[in-house]
Amino acid sequence: MVKEDREHWKRLAAKARGALVMAILACTVVVSATGLIAARWLLRPAEEDERPAKRAALATSQTALFRDWPKPDVAVVLSGQQFGYLQPCGCSEPQKGGLARRFNLFQNLRQRGWDVVAGDLGDIAQPGGSSTPLEQALLKYKYSMLALKEIKYSGVAIGANEMRLHLLTTLAEFALNERSPRVLAANLKDKEKEFPEMVGSTTVSTGKEGTPKVGFVGIVGPSVAKLSQDPEARFESDEKALPAALTELQKQGAELRVLLYQGTQEEATACAKRFPKFQIILCLTQEEEPSGRPEQVGNSLIIGVGHKGRYVGVVGAYGGKTPGQPFQLRYELVALGPEFETPEGKEKDNPIHALLQRYAEEVQKGNYLAKFVHTAKHRVQIDFPKATYVGSEQCKKCHEAAYAIWEASPHPHAYEALVNKAKRPTLRQFDGECVACHVIGFGYAGGYTDEQHTPNLKGVGCESCHGPASLHVANHKDKQIRAALNPWKGNTSLINDSCQKCHDSDNSVNFKFEKYWKDKKIEH
Repeated sequence: MVKEDREHWKRLAAKARGALVMAILACTVVVSATGLIAARWLLRPAEEDERPAKRAALATSQTALFRDWPKPDVAVVLSGQQFGYLQPCGCSEPQKGGLARRFNLFQNLRQRGWDVVAGDLGDIAQPGGSSTPLEQALLKYKYSMLALKEIKYSGVAIGANEMRLHLLTTLAEFALNERSPRVLAANLKDKEKEFPEMVGSTTVSTGKEGTPKVGFVGIVGPSVAKLSQDPEARFESDEKALPAALTELQKQGAELRVLLYQGTQEEATACAKRFPKFQIILCLTQEEEPSGRPEQVGNSLIIGVGHKGRYVGVVGAYGGKTPGQPFQLRYELVALGPEFETPEGKEKDNPIHALLQRYAEEVQKGNYLAKFVHTAKHRVQIDFPKATYVGSEQCKKCHEAAYAIWEASPHPHAYEALVNKAKRPTLRQFDGECVACHVIGFGYAGGYTDEQHTPNLKGVGCESCHGPASLHVANHKDKQIRAALNPWKGNTSLINDSCQKCHDSDNSVNFKFEKYWKDKKIEH
């Protein structure tokens, strides 16, 4: 890792996080039933000049997926923009995504007797701006790639997130020793020299005899290429790289050609017009929630699958075996909801759970919790630099009524939920990404660091919302300090904003301030 890159990460980690308030109400959120929303498309050959017609369906179980599909000659599963999300945190339902659930989807398809191949767009690593230490971000990339290997992916492209971690360092976590899935970037300059044997241009799936061969090519588009600050990660245009890649696919007998295009939909559309031999193009989406409607551009189907691994796209290919006969393609966008969760007691049937447990054990063994930086200043500390955290017990004497409401709520037990209730994997109390919303002041000067040194700051307490209160405890009559600790007094809109620092759309799916504030008996 270059020195500048490490310094960059230190600066990122030192940025002030939003106030760590109100932890996820672990295991107290009411679980609500949900269905799997799946958009289905039948795509005829482009020369028929017909655009796909939308046919949405609500499926309530895995068996309802692809209900009207004949068995495809080959099924291509596409994913991308995982952004470091290994799995849903489990603090509420119905959360979507997760590598273990993705494995179960693949098993579902293979149990149907389908031949399945898969490709990923890249951006497996998490974006910049996170307080996660560099070492842990790289570890997450490694275990994500190991999971894709277990699922039997063919090819994986690279994105801006991999380059942000310094591409050679990132690839060394996996591609230095592994060739499957193949890391692909056809337009990466000097890859034979700078990334020897680690990055290829193409890969072709080898299925059963008679199954169409699927060829994958990875390309970094101009909008992503210009984001690279890595001197070793430089790219030529797709016009220069793709002709040779297509020739390579032809030599390898690829019949169905898939382009993993790390670029915008507009860039992918322009590429489809220049290179119509690609029947499927997977590109970036700006929106977290993807559209179920693919775009048909000439012979090419352009797909986006959203962010954080919540969805995958499944393309069923039919025909295409006779020279000159195009494939017919069906498409379904699949949300990886709770119905894909591994049943209790069946964890051994899903190797991803063992991988995630190994990841958690490495995080604990490497003491990654101590690698998080705790130099950020809480808003109270900006105005009162000597303010420190003291723990909720210090508030009890003067604020008996408020303390009693807090004590009866789930918040004091947020840390215990990580220790006793978090499963698949366990050991979440050693992972700073989980701990942050289950303790007081994590990431701030004088806030929670670990169970041994700051036991009084376990759980979510008064200072999670109000900020470090040592000066208030020492002089409760100081009106300026009192105002700093309670700037939102009487303003439920500001309180709501504060709650959502932890009760966000990822971790607290059903959060509605009015309901939680009153029904969960938080109001005080």
